[in-house]
Amino acid sequence: MRLIIFDKDFNTIGSIGVFNTLLWYRRYYSPGMFELHIPAKYFDLVNSGKYLYRNDRTELGVIREVNFNRGEKGQKTAYCKGYFSEQLLDNNVISPMFNQTGTPEALANSVIERYIINPRDTDRKIKHIRLGEAQGSGGTTTLQSTGDCVGERLYDMLRTQEMSQRLVFDYLGNTLVYEVWKGLDRRDTQKENSWAVFSDSFKNIKNAQYHRDESGYKNVAYVAGEEASRKIVEVDIRRDTSEERRELWVDARDLRQHADDVNYTDAQYCDLLYQRGLEKLADFEIVEKVDSDVDPTANLVYGIDFDLGDLCTYRYSDVNIECSKRITEIQEVFEGPKRTLSVVFGNDSARDLKKIIKREVM
Repeated sequence: MRLIIFDKDFNTIGSIGVFNTLLWYRRYYSPGMFELHIPAKYFDLVNSGKYLYRNDRTELGVIREVNFNRGEKGQKTAYCKGYFSEQLLDNNVISPMFNQTGTPEALANSVIERYIINPRDTDRKIKHIRLGEAQGSGGTTTLQSTGDCVGERLYDMLRTQEMSQRLVFDYLGNTLVYEVWKGLDRRDTQKENSWAVFSDSFKNIKNAQYHRDESGYKNVAYVAGEEASRKIVEVDIRRDTSEERRELWVDARDLRQHADDVNYTDAQYCDLLYQRGLEKLADFEIVEKVDSDVDPTANLVYGIDFDLGDLCTYRYSDVNIECSKRITEIQEVFEGPKRTLSVVFGNDSARDLKKIIKREVM
């Protein structure tokens, strides 16, 4: 693994041969982040740089903070930290209004094209970003937005269909390629992909700790639209009517049915309100956690048998735990020769399921 520092135009200004600690946190429903602790001799390099690149990853780190410290005994330390390049999308807001119907991928690509790549005001253009090839996945939905941060708004929309977005760094082309994507289904109930089953019977997990918290859970939303007509749509995500009903009120008066370049039928406007309800209910999911150590010498290899975004199966027979969750965060920590992986399954804010993988790096 090589660490390379770029300037704002992706020109190489230096590389880091030795570091003390590197934290590399990949996330599915939000931008990842990194933190790099280095010998003080590299401080000037990171302080003058803009981007941090790992030659074994497609993520690109954006340096947002640097620090140098000399202690009382003369010891010198330095570090830099920041977010992955997806956070750059939040530099721009959605303005003027975006209003369109299509697949989440098509809508996201349109937003990126309109507000990031080719905005009306060319001063708003974020350099080096281009659209990747469309995959054509996802069901039809509607997005209407004004004033929201681009990246954050798209994460919210994509999440309702368990999809995500990323900027893949093209080292040779000096570009960031925007993609909408979805992790693989690796549950043992499907036949399309190889299985990723974390189970005590396979001896790849141990020391399980289970926790469930539904105190903040909501499953029914009443979404109220603009005041002119004040249409109210009910969004019910319960599996069946026997489930306890837990309601949420959503004020969506910012969504317009009739305005400049906007003219929805009642049915179309109700669909728009319904989508807003799905997005708000996603903030009130059940918290369910299973923490386990995972044996890295067992049958599952990170990056091959499972990766960020994959939907996996988890079983622990001692207490009859069985569930399927998507990997929403992978934390890589390098300290000297040691590498630690912490894998989070489920909602990344609730951290539903968490596995710890410890591995020695040669």
